[in-house]
This record gives sequence, C-alpha cells and structure tokens, in this order.
Amino acid sequence: MNIKVYTLKDVPEMKTGAIMKDAWVKFMTPDKDTMKYWAEMRKLFPEYQLCLLDGDKLVGLGNSIPLTWTGKEEDLPPSWTDTLIQGVENKEPDSVNTLSAVNIAIHADYQKSGLSQRLISEFKKLANKKGLEKMIVPVRPSFKVDYPLTPFDNYVHWKREDNTPFDPWIRTHWKLGAKIVRPIYKAFTVTGTIKDWEEWTSMRFPESGRYVIKGALQPIQIDRENDFGIYDDPNLWMEYQLTGEQ
Repeated sequence: MNIKVYTLKDVPEMKTGAIMKDAWVKFMTPDKDTMKYWAEMRKLFPEYQLCLLDGDKLVGLGNSIPLTWTGKEEDLPPSWTDTLIQGVENKEPDSVNTLSAVNIAIHADYQKSGLSQRLISEFKKLANKKGLEKMIVPVRPSFKVDYPLTPFDNYVHWKREDNTPFDPWIRTHWKLGAKIVRPIYKAFTVTGTIKDWEEWTSMRFPESGRYVIKGALQPIQIDRENDFGIYDDPNLWMEYQLTGEQ
C-alpha cells in the first residue's frame, strides 16, 4: 500500500461522512449542538484534520483540535463534546499548547493494517510541528463492548500475562508512549425517546431499567414512564510526552 497523508487544508472538498458513519454505531450519532462544534472545528482548523488516501480513496481519517491545558488532571475537558467546545471557543488562541485527538476512523477494508498507529504518529508530528507541548487522546476502549457489566475503572486497568494493557486500543496508545491519566465517565451522552432507542438498537424495551445493547460500553437506562432513554459513553484520557522532533 502506498498510503499518503493529507490535511483538509490540502483537500478541502474531501467527503468524510461515509467513513464516519461506518466507524460509529447508529446511536452514537452526535446531536445538532455537537455537530455545530464539529463543523466549526473542521472550518477553523483544517490543517489539524488528517486524511489517509490510497490513491483517491479515503481509507483513514483523524480529527484533532488545539487546546489550552494546564497539564493538571483536574483541568482536562470533562467530556468529548467539551473538548470540541473548548477548542472552538478559545478566546486566547495564542495560549494554545496542547493537541487533542478527537476521532480516528479507518475504512473497513483497511482494518488491522496499522493505519490507526500511522494516524497517531502523524498527530504527534503535527503537534511538534505546531510547537505544542502536550498531546492528549480520549480513548474509547475497543473491547469494553464485550464486558458491558464490568465497572469501567476495573476494566481499563486489566492486564495481559505480559503485563501490557488488556484492551487493544489502550495497549496501542500505551505502546506508542501514552500514559493513562484519568477516566471520562460521561465522555459522550446520548438521549432519546423509547422509539428512538428501539430504532437505533432494533430492540424492544418493555419496562424501565438497565439494558445491555450492542455497541455500548455499559448499559443504557430506560425510563418508560417519561419516554426517555440515556446512555453515557465512557472514555479514558491518555497523554503523550512530545519529543520536539518533527
């Protein structure tokens, strides 16, 4: 494969909707307010949006946003959505010192080809090129969907026999030099009516309570009396130490 990296500044007409749709389960579609900030991020920071192309075919997408962060754990954005908001609404752009990756999506035909690692490496190069001091990533553990009833705090610290992180996506970041900082218990919150959730999941919810659904890292909560369902998607903040090399 001869995969080349471009930014949305290089290829502003690049259509990325299809690869995003394939990468995320149906119920994880952002709401209108979140999409507004997503669109603003792409408009304000096109050079921070990375595209991997195999010829003319988009095979990988990496989205990121520059932030101002003190380096203190308690000052990290409280959610994935807040990461977008803080980057877009930064009133002091000269104070930016941190790159936050916010999405990595790989085309289904190119899974397990090392492209996720390629994008992480490209993010690090970008951060160094921009003179940023830190790089952070809200990591969504890939195997947590198989253990929806396990407490998130327990799962993210599971180890394999070789003492490496159990989860493959956490392990990928760990091998590339990232360290765990703290959980984001409500990285992305999804709300909807009972009808919405039944459409999103192809399931029925006859009574109120907690339900395990495909693609969720933990159960959703259904309230039939108020015609309401809610799901909080947990992530894990991980931080990379930048070397200053480009």
